[in-house]
Amino acid sequence: MIFGLEDKGDLRTNVRGLFKKLGEEPYIRHCERIGRPVSSQVPRSRPVKVTLNTGNAVELLLKRSYLLRGDKEYNSVYLNPDRSEEERRSYRELVNSLKQKIKEEPHLYHSIRKDEIISSPKGKSSPQKQQQAAKEDSSPPPPR
Repeated sequence: MIFGLEDKGDLRTNVRGLFKKLGEEPYIRHCERIGRPVSSQVPRSRPVKVTLNTGNAVELLLKRSYLLRGDKEYNSVYLNPDRSEEERRSYRELVNSLKQKIKEEPHLYHSIRKDEIISSPKGKSSPQKQQQAAKEDSSPPPPR
């Protein structure tokens, strides 16, 4: 599933361009926008459901999706795996908990990793980098 992809031009071409930004050119079996177009003054892009040939291609694109944050054209585009109704409900609850936590503790940075909310001090490095730094600090000094 692709969220935030602009609703202009040929959809398949736009999806291919997005995947090229991620360094991949998988075979796209099918892609379509889901939902009805909204006729309002504020245009909203509809989600795109994409079917690829292999699960490995999906996994690789999801792993590389963080690269979109640094791209001017695609910085508001998000990739998510296709989820069942139960998985969507569970993830929605997790996101709502995240939003609540952000309101309650604005001095901390909060994110979702592996279906858990992770919190760390703002202005510091990411939780993963903090864990790596802690491992490096606890290692014995090199021999002389």
